[in-house]
Amino acid sequence: MLPVSSGRVHMENGRRARVGAFQLDTNPVTNAEYGAYMTATGTPKPQWMHKPGFGDPEHPVVGLTLAEATAYARWAGKRLPTEAEWVRAARGDDDRPYPWGDVPPDYALTHFRKGPKGAPAHVTTRERPDGAGPFGHTDLAGNVWEWCRSGALRGGFWGSPDVRIDERLVDRPDRISGGYGLRCAR
Repeated sequence: MLPVSSGRVHMENGRRARVGAFQLDTNPVTNAEYGAYMTATGTPKPQWMHKPGFGDPEHPVVGLTLAEATAYARWAGKRLPTEAEWVRAARGDDDRPYPWGDVPPDYALTHFRKGPKGAPAHVTTRERPDGAGPFGHTDLAGNVWEWCRSGALRGGFWGSPDVRIDERLVDRPDRISGGYGLRCAR
């Protein structure tokens, strides 16, 4: 986990929010981390772990409902971030469009638009350190949509055409997708 300082954050639609200091996982939760939870609790394996390109231990875990993401976070002694916290971690004190700044996304910064031909659905964050946000968190844009406590998902995913910080998805909390993952806060 990396610390995120307190501050004001610009949300979509011109809304502003004040966020207190908190900690956020450096990367999205991996299959290996979720595997430890499955072993400890007897939780069944998410269906996407069985699919080619999704089951590598270092890939982000995907295919979780909001309740499953919340249960994992609680088991890990953490919680899901609020949307304002997620945006604060991605934007910092600037009004930047992307976590890494103003430069449009490319595959050295994030995984989106299904990546280069032949690339896996999503790849480990270690492959893109230049795409880190202002506090050092990787993959805040692209790779996987991340569940927030409100039930919205932030950041876009490996198939998104754009991965701006303001990208937001609201879906049914019981829906699973090969693009829905999580990152925990404390």
